[in-house]
Amino acid sequence: MNIYDLSSLKLLSDEPDSDDDLHLWYQQKEVCDFLSSDESDEYVLLYASLPHVFLHAILLPDAHTQKDNFENLIRWSGNPFSSWGVSCSSEDVTIENPLSSFGDKSLTYGEQIIFARSFEGVNGSETYYEINQKIAHSLNLHYVAERKSWCKLDSHGEIDEVIKIVHIFEEKKEVGTVICAKKNVLGEYAGIESHKLFRMFDFTRYKTGDFNGWGSGRDPIEINSNNIFGSLNIVKGVGSYSRGFQLSDIAIPKGKIISNIWGNSEEEKDYCSYIAQDWKNKEIKEVSCNPSCLANYFTESDLPFEITPVFFKPEVLLKYKTDRDKYTLNSRSIYCRGAWELKTFDVNSAGQVHTYLIYLSHLPYEEQLHWKQYNETPKAPISDRAMENDIKGEWSSDYDALLSLKDKLAKLDSQSAPWWKLRDKNAPDKVHYPYTSSRDEWAEEILNLDQLIVEGLEEKWLRKKAKALNLNPDARLRALKLTEVILVSVGFEVDHAREIMSPFHVVHNARSILKGHTLGKEAEELRKSAISDYGSYKNHYEKICTDCDESIEIITNAFSDIS
Repeated sequence: MNIYDLSSLKLLSDEPDSDDDLHLWYQQKEVCDFLSSDESDEYVLLYASLPHVFLHAILLPDAHTQKDNFENLIRWSGNPFSSWGVSCSSEDVTIENPLSSFGDKSLTYGEQIIFARSFEGVNGSETYYEINQKIAHSLNLHYVAERKSWCKLDSHGEIDEVIKIVHIFEEKKEVGTVICAKKNVLGEYAGIESHKLFRMFDFTRYKTGDFNGWGSGRDPIEINSNNIFGSLNIVKGVGSYSRGFQLSDIAIPKGKIISNIWGNSEEEKDYCSYIAQDWKNKEIKEVSCNPSCLANYFTESDLPFEITPVFFKPEVLLKYKTDRDKYTLNSRSIYCRGAWELKTFDVNSAGQVHTYLIYLSHLPYEEQLHWKQYNETPKAPISDRAMENDIKGEWSSDYDALLSLKDKLAKLDSQSAPWWKLRDKNAPDKVHYPYTSSRDEWAEEILNLDQLIVEGLEEKWLRKKAKALNLNPDARLRALKLTEVILVSVGFEVDHAREIMSPFHVVHNARSILKGHTLGKEAEELRKSAISDYGSYKNHYEKICTDCDESIEIITNAFSDIS
């Protein structure tokens, strides 16, 4: 079923206007074709309730879907409103299976997928839907209200709508409900449990407003086509009704499921080749990141090392900064929610991002392609930090201003410092060095830094403390200036206090110039100054972080006695 095009389903439901078309519609010739076509689509119908259309699916063990049981299965009688319940007699009380009243004992061995429920304790008491918790938990499905779907994350970290509710409206009035599922995902559960999809259908057609019963003149026509079984009754001049079931083998073989889980699928994974610095063979050449084309330190081989470094333009990281819901960009690693991780990367003295072939091999092929488009020959060796951490296995002696600053702020937050507060728990993760020559990236990181540091200052506490110290602060003073006057009050020289607070003013003013209004002369001058004085936006940003880091340490020590 195409969830974005319900026209084929609507054809089953929409009543024709003319008598000739109505007579043809009564023949129900398109019903079996629709069911067969839907069975082969990406999404399969689990439930459909529209005028003239009813379909409800359950999962049924293979043992009960054999041909000798078809006469029993045809007696099905049920819908998704059947649920778990309490059965009580004068002598005993038991929990009753939702399929216990579906017309045949063999159906009680099945599993209901969709449960329709309502609660009269709330206004409206509209029908709502749940799915079998065993299925939801096993397939790691979660209901997302705004999508009206039970979802999971796919191999690329995207939200995958697996089971979806679609409400059908005509002239702003709801006329039906459809629930469908991705066949390949539900097929995993069916494969593990050795189930088939058992879809019960009932298509009843008549002319609305002109139906007075079926009468006695009925001659059933057997339906036996492509695992669709049942009967069709056509009553001339009145209408028709068909009733039956369809058995669909949607189960994915257990062997394939096992291979997918263990990552050794029969489908050969693709790998990209990159221009790499082959340390072992002392040459720069294109090398595949396929693990079979690499060797570790302990294997005698001419193959390049697994930790052969590969270099990229810094723009390769921009993708991960623009979608913070999906990606977590750390100082030396990248994580894609529920999907993959690049265990390590760094930036060398030439501003190139670098990582190693073996870690690129862990990425999905599509992600490898993203990195490949930014691949280039090395302009400088890997960073000193990477050499110490990754190659020598030592703690890095390099000072990282931004990491140090984040650590200090994290400590302030954990100690509940009264003068600074972490406003957003995700704020530190949003702050990174601007690695490229993009002014927009630089401006965005200035904004993130200002939001983290300056907006974290507790102005109410600072003002109250200034008054407690009898400083009589001007009512117009804001957090930065209040901090400065408190520093003076605890013994700092005026010029020194101003110097301590200067880095925060630099950040805040830069934010106002770059993000606060339309870019003009001031923004252009600031841009030129950053490049001419520091050589790059990253170097300029690093200097700001260094200054802020030093100032935060001084303020923390100074305020420790008055907090």
